[in-house]
Amino acid sequence: MGRHSFRNSRTSRSARSQSTSLSSRPRDLYSRNRYDDDDDDYHDGDLSRSQSHSRSSRQSRPSRNHRRYDDDEEASQAISTASSSVIDPNMPQWWNDRKKAERRAQAEAERNAARLARESAKGAGGGAVHAAPSSGASLSGRAFRGKGFAGAFVKESFTSRNSKNSSLQKKKQHQLDHLHNVDYMDVHHGSRANKKITADEELQGRSLRDLVDRGTLMVGCCLILVVVIAVTIPVALISEDEPYVAPPEPDPPTASPTSARLPDYWPIFDRLAPIAGGPEVLADPTTAQNRALNWIVYEDGMELGHSKDHLHQRFVLMVIYFISGPWTPVEGRLEWGSPVHECEWEGIFCKDVEDLEEELQGRVDELLEVGREDGIKIDVPQQIVNRLELRQRLVSGEVPAEFSLLYYLQHLDLENNQLVGALPTPLYKLFNLQTLFLEQNQLTNVDAIGEYRHLEHLALSKNAFQGSLPESFRNLNKLKTLYLHTNAWTGQVFDILKDFKDLELLDIAFNEFEGTFPQELGDMKNLTRFFAGHNRFEGEIPQQLSKCSNLKEFQVDGSHDVSGKIPTFFGKLEKLTFLKLDTCAFTGELPSEIGNLKNLTFLDVSSNYLEGNIPTELGGLESLVTLGLANNDFEGGVPSEFGNLKNLEKLYLTNTDLSGVMPQQVCDLRNRGNDTVLELLQVPCDVECDTDCCTMCS
Repeated sequence: MGRHSFRNSRTSRSARSQSTSLSSRPRDLYSRNRYDDDDDDYHDGDLSRSQSHSRSSRQSRPSRNHRRYDDDEEASQAISTASSSVIDPNMPQWWNDRKKAERRAQAEAERNAARLARESAKGAGGGAVHAAPSSGASLSGRAFRGKGFAGAFVKESFTSRNSKNSSLQKKKQHQLDHLHNVDYMDVHHGSRANKKITADEELQGRSLRDLVDRGTLMVGCCLILVVVIAVTIPVALISEDEPYVAPPEPDPPTASPTSARLPDYWPIFDRLAPIAGGPEVLADPTTAQNRALNWIVYEDGMELGHSKDHLHQRFVLMVIYFISGPWTPVEGRLEWGSPVHECEWEGIFCKDVEDLEEELQGRVDELLEVGREDGIKIDVPQQIVNRLELRQRLVSGEVPAEFSLLYYLQHLDLENNQLVGALPTPLYKLFNLQTLFLEQNQLTNVDAIGEYRHLEHLALSKNAFQGSLPESFRNLNKLKTLYLHTNAWTGQVFDILKDFKDLELLDIAFNEFEGTFPQELGDMKNLTRFFAGHNRFEGEIPQQLSKCSNLKEFQVDGSHDVSGKIPTFFGKLEKLTFLKLDTCAFTGELPSEIGNLKNLTFLDVSSNYLEGNIPTELGGLESLVTLGLANNDFEGGVPSEFGNLKNLEKLYLTNTDLSGVMPQQVCDLRNRGNDTVLELLQVPCDVECDTDCCTMCS
């Protein structure tokens, strides 16, 4: 029978025997693809033919086991083909899924029915001839209802090959009739028909998709999405209005006393008591000495014993820290109290004892044997602290007297902190001190400063000092640099400083010093920088200053009573780079000798009583960057030689009697390509100058 006629006969047969059949769909749904037609033929006709073929070929097979495996293989193939049955693209997905399930159920039922028939025949006949459907046998009740898959039940009749086996046929028929009352899931699992099915077994192997329908899943996903949005949007709005600020890090836990360190407590106590002010001070829990003791014993990661050579030194440093700390930490540096040698802490610099002996020029024995001048002596370690730099660490309160216990200290820098009051008396016992920087604090008293007999560098600027300079300053005649500016010092400062022959830098500006500049200034032959502006000095600049051939910077501005003529010897100070003489009472003409200063970068003589023509020799100041001549009585024209000042950036000529036309050579300085450009050119309004040349007239 051809493919087309076979389908028609199958369709008519199924319509008579089934209430719900896959063949009852419109015929055109199955005529779309020839592979779909083959699948239909297989499920209705090929299965019967394969069983008939199996029966005819069974006689030639050597054993019953081989026959059973072949039948199982054919039935498995039928189930596999049923699972890939026709999918109608015009119908919903759930509809196609249900039809595919029905086809699988039918094929599985047919397979199990055939297997049960074989097993029954084997048990009854002891190897009798197996029954098989004849050529006229048909599978009736092909689509049926059941519990699991749309209620599919199997009903099939078997015929006997021999009339002598009629009793066996009846028994097999009874077993097949029993299948009408068996759930498909029981048939699929074989032995499940004979045992009770539990809820866990029923759910085993089923996925979430089998147990929950799609509508419920969609609702659940939507609810989850709403919750996520409801949480995310407020958090985003809060983060935009108020940026996230990380909570402060908690203080690190303090190590508790351990039994292992308890035996070291009293030996260390006895060792530290002589330099801590006595046992009473060291045992008082309110003192910094007691805190340092407990830190040494219980918290210090170094775990020093009482015999360590740098125990005293480490103790003194921690006493200073507990008195004036905690300090501002320096990022990336080891802070005080770190479990390393104290010479590695931030701001601490050490030297070997042998190196110190060379610097002290044989005084090291005296220093190490005698100790501090009041008799207190700490053990000197191999690596000694010779420099402390605690600049801008916010060290507060009075200067700790414990600094004096480091009697071998050479350099102490406490600049820009919050120190107040007077220097403690013990601190003056640091007779080996060479550098003392106390700038930018609120100190008020350094009366005993002269005790530092070896001091070379002293900075007391920007404090709260008042009155005359202490008489003890006279003992500091080894000073090389002295900063006293921005205080309220008064009196005749040069009565004390005139004998400081080694001075290289003297800054006494912004005070209320008075008097005249002494002739002895000429004896400071190492002087390179002299700043004395904004005081109450008077008189002229002494000629002896010309001996200071190393002078690089000179400033006496803002001293209204400094008068006379500007000395011509300035032109001989070849190293001069900075000369500021503005806002004084200088008269006469500006010396032309100043034009010899090839290294001069800054010249300001504004706001004086200078007169005459501007010297053309100023055009030779080839390094000049700033030139201030304003607020004087200069007359004549602007020298064209100013056009030679190739590095000039600022030129102030306002409020003078200059006139004429601005030379083009000067205007050319305003446009020089990539070279230095004259940024400011301020002139009197009587000078004719284009707006693209001069920046202001007054």
